[in-house]
Amino acid sequence: MSEIGSSGVPESYPVSCWNCLGEFDALRAVWCSDDAKNPSKVCPFCFRCFCEASPRYKQDFWTHAPAHLVEELETLARSKDRLGDILIRMKKLTTPQLLEVLIAQKDGDKKLGEILVERGLVAPEDIRAALASQGVNPLTDTEAAPGASPGAARPYWEQASPEAIIDYLLNLAARKGASDVTIEPREDEISVRYRIDGFSFRVDSVPKPLQEALTARLFETFHLDPDRSRPQTTRTTSRLGKEEYDIVAQALPAPHGVTTSLKLINRGSFIKDFATLGLEMDDRVRLIEELQSAFGLVLVTSPAFSGSNTTAYSIMSYLVQSHRDVLSLESPIHWLLDGSRQVEVEAGPGGPRMEETLHSVMAVRPDVLMLSEIPDEGTAVAATRIASSRLVVATETAQSAAQGLVAFQERGVPPQQLAGSLAAVTGQRLVRTICRSCRTDAEPPADQTLSAHGIPPQEAGTLSFYRGQGCPACNNVGYRGRRAIFEVLPGTPEVRGAVENGLSASELEVMATAAGMTTIRDRCLHLVREGVTTFDEFTRLKL
Repeated sequence: MSEIGSSGVPESYPVSCWNCLGEFDALRAVWCSDDAKNPSKVCPFCFRCFCEASPRYKQDFWTHAPAHLVEELETLARSKDRLGDILIRMKKLTTPQLLEVLIAQKDGDKKLGEILVERGLVAPEDIRAALASQGVNPLTDTEAAPGASPGAARPYWEQASPEAIIDYLLNLAARKGASDVTIEPREDEISVRYRIDGFSFRVDSVPKPLQEALTARLFETFHLDPDRSRPQTTRTTSRLGKEEYDIVAQALPAPHGVTTSLKLINRGSFIKDFATLGLEMDDRVRLIEELQSAFGLVLVTSPAFSGSNTTAYSIMSYLVQSHRDVLSLESPIHWLLDGSRQVEVEAGPGGPRMEETLHSVMAVRPDVLMLSEIPDEGTAVAATRIASSRLVVATETAQSAAQGLVAFQERGVPPQQLAGSLAAVTGQRLVRTICRSCRTDAEPPADQTLSAHGIPPQEAGTLSFYRGQGCPACNNVGYRGRRAIFEVLPGTPEVRGAVENGLSASELEVMATAAGMTTIRDRCLHLVREGVTTFDEFTRLKL
């Protein structure tokens, strides 16, 4: 029982510790910092709080607790400001200090961060660090307060400067392995999305009133032209955590303001050798053999967002290391590679066309010509002609190597010319890999489902099926990371003859498979069998 003083307010609340059974005054005991929203008192003898005590102990404690002690707990629980919670987790603030400030905040309109700094409890840089810490996980903590509108102001955003918000979003994106950050103004909020493992997630929203200041800071940080009426692209380098990143910023005018997309390229892991890239031994041998040739056309194909840029730059790096004189035409340049000569071809009607630039730069006679895209018939024809005397590596958007070859031919390249210069075509996809922390057996798909995807009973019997249950390590998605799977279509005499005769993509694939090519489909089924990816990924990629 609590002891009542002359003022009617309890002077003490003696309780027995649930752990060591020592008796202490709960009113004078300090609050723990395990959970800023629901803390408990710390025993002065064993230094254990009762957060881990039995439900019965907690019920008895709060049933007999003095009203003002219950009110203190409710004050902490009612606080909608995440900043205090984060600072406590960072051990920059204690629960009693937070409670003191929350009580003082009731009597004025100052923000929590202001009071903390004014009282010398927290330094301004600690508040910035709190916003950039892992204490708030926007991949899970994205809900606004009950009853709030979608654009309701988040207290922890209101405390922050535009610079702190950008730092926070970029550092979190790097920790989560995001390849892209999109900051998109909408009618009543600023939406923030990350692209992780190929999927776009809405991870947070910034209050609409911060739009002008945030946009201005984005333009300043990434050296964008103040003119917001036109699309533009810039490149900067920044350290996020312990890693150096190239950040390609793209600004696009939109109905509710400028949408800013930030592509994050990890300087330490972007360029890969062919084994790390994901090429199996037989494909590596086949590709390297063609890259060592003095001339010929190598096409790097994939659907959009499937890693062909990384593959093209890795090929480019291999050629530079092989002491070849490499010249690239890119729109835009995504990565600056030492030892190569890179020319950026401006996109849009006002800039030079790829074909015109191609004819101009060939006067320098490089060993290897790299093309980031084939935008038109003229470029395709010119590239094929140059490939008769130089090695040309070009990218093409397609679902498979065979389809990429046919698409290139359909641009108007004479079949005989293409067949004469063809060296090899790579195709690739990116598949999500099952999270190792929560991988478990999965129910096999129905026979009808397997059959519908071209898997006969005898092949189905060789497959094993796994899935990720979802856990904190994978943000409850069940997948963590991606890996590339490849196919390399060789420019054999048979394939060249098929190109010259205008065979279809499916006919080319059958011929290449007979010549030893392992298809992307077979590579993916092997990963399903090994428990690296799921059958759902196989079906999603429509292989």
